[in-house]
Amino acid sequence: MAFSRFRFRCSNVIKPIELEHVFFSYPSFSIDNVTTELRQGELKAVAGRNGSGKTTLFRLILGLLQPRQGEIRVFGRPVNKDNLWSVRQDVGFLFQSPQDQLFAPTVWEDISFGPRNQGLTEEETSARVEQALDIVGLSELGGRPVNQLSHGEAKRIALAGIIAMRPKILLLDEPFSGLDYPMIAGLLDIVNNLRREERVSVMYTTHDRFFLENWADSVLVMRRGRVVYDGAIGAALVSPDLQPEVGGCSLLRAHLADSTD
Repeated sequence: MAFSRFRFRCSNVIKPIELEHVFFSYPSFSIDNVTTELRQGELKAVAGRNGSGKTTLFRLILGLLQPRQGEIRVFGRPVNKDNLWSVRQDVGFLFQSPQDQLFAPTVWEDISFGPRNQGLTEEETSARVEQALDIVGLSELGGRPVNQLSHGEAKRIALAGIIAMRPKILLLDEPFSGLDYPMIAGLLDIVNNLRREERVSVMYTTHDRFFLENWADSVLVMRRGRVVYDGAIGAALVSPDLQPEVGGCSLLRAHLADSTD
């Protein structure tokens, strides 16, 4: 993979993400007094049942929604209208459904959109697109229409579009949903390489205990819009009170068990 060809921008001083007493309200749902943080290079899982507020939390961090109260900071900058452009250069958001993210006619055009909007030259943009496609292992798909991609290919192309912008933070919303084991393994390898070689900090949502056990430094557990746990994985996995959020069956583990029968 082509990670050695460029370096992501890094900061070792200020925390990538900080939320302090954040409140947000929909007509029928609210985020209630959320305080948490993401440290430099950290891999943080966000667990909770459907409707617990996980995706809403990510949209607040990215500035797609505005909190009613409290403050959200990305590398020390408040997430507000004055800082939205710079915040979104630092934060890459992978939607749960890649079809909600891919909009250009072809793969190449879609990935090149971000670098062009960062003001890069066509030569620099082309180099970034090539590097991003190489990283996700789909260099041969540059000319393919995005509506002809499989679900797994679309996820990786959406991630390539993020990589091409060289963010410092990745927010991954249910990144493994709808993927088979080889595709999951490939996506894990891509993100692990970004973390190891570029010190990218990652938050991701999941329903699957397998990932909580094997792919997280810490976990934030949400229940009906509130944080009920924020800390080490081990304590969360054995807590009786948290089993509704972290104790569910693992679809990936079941797949691996079936494959060995």
